Amino acid sequence: MEVINVWLRNIGWLTAVTALLVLVKRRYARLALQQESGYENNEVYKAASMFAGGGPVEEVSRMLTASFEFSAEGIEMILARALPCRGDADGGYAAFVGAVNKVLGEEVYRS
Repeated sequence: MEVINVWLRNIGWLTAVTALLVLVKRRYARLALQQESGYENNEVYKAASMFAGGGPVEEVSRMLTASFEFSAEGIEMILARALPCRGDADGGYAAFVGAVNKVLGEEVYRS
C-alpha cells in the first residue's frame, strides 16, 4: 500500500512540474510573438491623432514622410482615402489607420 502512495505522490509532482513548464513555455512564446510583431511606428498613430483632431494635412503628410514605410504616392493614397471620412464621429482616425494598412498591404496598425 505504501508503494502505491509513493507512486501516486510522484505522479502528482510530475504532473505539477509538467503543468508549470507548459505555462512557462506559453509565456515565452507569447512574449516572442509580441516582440516579433512589434514593428509598429508610433509616428503613424501620432499622425492619425493629428489628422482626427483636425490638424493640417500638410503637417500630417510631413509626419508620414519621416517614416521609412511610405513613399510619396503612398502618402497621397492614404490622405485621399482618409479625407472623405474626416467628418466621422472619430474625426477619421479609423479611416486613416485603415488607409495606412491598405497601403502597406497588411494589418499592421490597429484603430
